[in-house]
Amino acid sequence: MKVPFNNKARWIDDVVWHQIPRLKIEPRRKLAASLVAPFRPRTPGFAPSEQALSLKTQLETRGYTDAFRLMTDEQVAAMRRYFEEQPCFDGGHRQYGSFTIDKVPSPDIQMARYVEEQFLAAPHLLDTINHPLVLEVAEAFHGCKPTIDGMSVWWSLARPNPRISTQNYHRDYNQVRHFKMFLYLTDTDMGGGPHIYVPASQHGQELLERRNHSDAEVEAVYGASAPVALTGRAGDCFLADNIGMHKALQPTHSDRLIVVTEYTLLRNRFGPLQPVLPNPDHRYDPYVNRVYLRS
Repeated sequence: MKVPFNNKARWIDDVVWHQIPRLKIEPRRKLAASLVAPFRPRTPGFAPSEQALSLKTQLETRGYTDAFRLMTDEQVAAMRRYFEEQPCFDGGHRQYGSFTIDKVPSPDIQMARYVEEQFLAAPHLLDTINHPLVLEVAEAFHGCKPTIDGMSVWWSLARPNPRISTQNYHRDYNQVRHFKMFLYLTDTDMGGGPHIYVPASQHGQELLERRNHSDAEVEAVYGASAPVALTGRAGDCFLADNIGMHKALQPTHSDRLIVVTEYTLLRNRFGPLQPVLPNPDHRYDPYVNRVYLRS
């Protein structure tokens, strides 16, 4: 099985990635994006729905949206079954090779990932990440068509081990302007490792370094009661501007399977260097999907 996330990048993506923290937080990022968006494709006669505009407002004000659903329960179950049958791996413990999630070879393993060829072929996944509602939010947010990039699908396993990196507070300086869609494929309560977000922290001026931050640091700035746990049932989606302060809570009682998709203004350094699969029947917008699908 091919191992992804080799951190290779086109030189221009790498340069942009290293300069993004200089923009700090809003409004500089929004200003920079407004200078780029007019030179990117737009949907002719673009008229977003009221729901899309409401989600955009939530995203721009508090940094995350209410949960919504894009798939039926049957589609969610089919996607989860697909991943349960696929081999996955832990990039931090590659000595164990690949395994299915029902046969995790070591208690040291806390995260199990899938590669691009696997998750792009998952039932209903391409339809979901290209859902008109999400693309409307993205175009309204960016002022142009988005680019789907930085996709990941992984299990976070309930273990009594020390936290892994993403289970500490941090900011994602992935692009000039971007947001992510989180899709839970497992019921995710407080014991299942929900996404934790500090509301409106994408506008903050504190703790801007590209590093992990302790709970104590974040609580000292924002208060202990500020962070919000975005729990949900399997099939729930939400959007988040992850330049805001966030982390994944460490699962304690149940494993979490999640699909994360980034909607960016420009490419970032974490996507594949070449498209992975052909665009099936040319169904999906070739610009929006150019990172992953060949047209």
